[in-house]
Amino acid sequence: MHRYELLLLKALVKKPSMSLEELESASGLGRAEAMWALENLKARGLVEVTYSQRDRLTLSGEGREYAEKGLPEERLLRRLAEEEVRAAALNSESEKIGLQWAKRLGLVTIEGGMVRITESGVKAASAGVADGRTLRSISAGSYKPGAGDDVANLVKRGLVESKTQRHIDGIIITDAGRAEDTSGNDEIDAVDRNTITNGTWKERGFKRYDVSVDIERQAPAMRHPVKRLIEKMRDTYISMGFKEISGPAVESSFWVFDALFVPQDHPARDAQDTFYISNLENELFGGLSYVKTVRKAHQKGWNATWSEEVAGQRLLRTHTTSVSARHMYRIIDDIKKNPNKYELPVKLFSIGRVFRNEAVDYRHLADFYQHDGIIIGKDLTLSNLFDTLRRIYRSIGIDIKFKPSYFPFVEPGVEFMSYSDKTKEWIEMGGAGMIREEITGVKRNRLTVLAWGPGMERILLIRDPSISGISELYNNGLGWLRDRRGV
Repeated sequence: MHRYELLLLKALVKKPSMSLEELESASGLGRAEAMWALENLKARGLVEVTYSQRDRLTLSGEGREYAEKGLPEERLLRRLAEEEVRAAALNSESEKIGLQWAKRLGLVTIEGGMVRITESGVKAASAGVADGRTLRSISAGSYKPGAGDDVANLVKRGLVESKTQRHIDGIIITDAGRAEDTSGNDEIDAVDRNTITNGTWKERGFKRYDVSVDIERQAPAMRHPVKRLIEKMRDTYISMGFKEISGPAVESSFWVFDALFVPQDHPARDAQDTFYISNLENELFGGLSYVKTVRKAHQKGWNATWSEEVAGQRLLRTHTTSVSARHMYRIIDDIKKNPNKYELPVKLFSIGRVFRNEAVDYRHLADFYQHDGIIIGKDLTLSNLFDTLRRIYRSIGIDIKFKPSYFPFVEPGVEFMSYSDKTKEWIEMGGAGMIREEITGVKRNRLTVLAWGPGMERILLIRDPSISGISELYNNGLGWLRDRRGV
């Protein structure tokens, strides 16, 4: 018998019934050692263990902030106690949340565009709302079960995580345990050089292990599902002969829009769709040969004046196709000068973060990952494009289908989709097509460019129907992360 098991049994012989804490103290063992030995003794029928289920409450990052500063509705009430507030002036996300909850709880009303505190609100301004009091008691470790509704509401708001854990109520030695001989030597649980050379193993014997014993769940380090998907996608591209490229996240409008034949008055370039950066100077192109090609394409194709100043505006890239554009123009320019410089086809890919000023919902984020690919070669067709994309997505267990679609920089253009078992609909994964001659400046019978640019996170929505929405991928919950080993 192992030394830890002997210590527990000897303690239980003196006092047949104990709590786990009492047994730890009596044996002198730590929690991990005592639990390990206890499971072994229970498996051999030497002790009986009684359990109960208890809820363990922990605060999320937002919950910790609110426990310290107060809930948004509480902060709104404190503000209303000092000044008048217009509903239209509450613009921040926190202020909007506070107004929403304060109205729901009957703590404020809106009259003539002004937020008015009610009688209940006056009381809550000094005493705090029920949710706030519960949140602070959980933070301080003084919460007592009994206010279940408050906790359920906090869980629903994402401020508290509730996990049911098995708790040991009592440990009792059995008749078999009392009859067990505790006077002998402890058994060997690990073999080392000294044990073998000095021959002590002959007297002590070896510890037997029961691999079927139920043990406490372990929490090893885990890579995030998005990170694992990126690594898998990168491996797939490289195995297909692609070379990885990269580019800046802070770009100019030239590479994000103009170089991709997006007209300078296109709605996608408006501030409501794009994050522009006002404190950076416009990019200067210094007479790049590509600029002439782009200017000519816009003037001829869109019959509009093209402004280099507009093209130089700085912004956060809205797609990684800007990376492909940078490399594509350079390679095509080199091929024009020296047709034998590259062995065709040239296959490139990039994976990076992109940013779009749009509302977050089931399938949309304001910033997310995108993988982008191009193939530059001769006699390439849509069949080559379809085959490449099917092979890429088949490697990660996704089936896709195509339908015609419009994108300014490709002709013909397609959209490819995958079926979601959760929503019972086909979800768009991304766009693709053959880069227009206006962009490449080369006739297709001389050089063809295939391109595609799908998002990454939507792949996980398809592969794991239990994910409630794309924003769930970034909630940073460790429990959530550990449950998604195979995603």
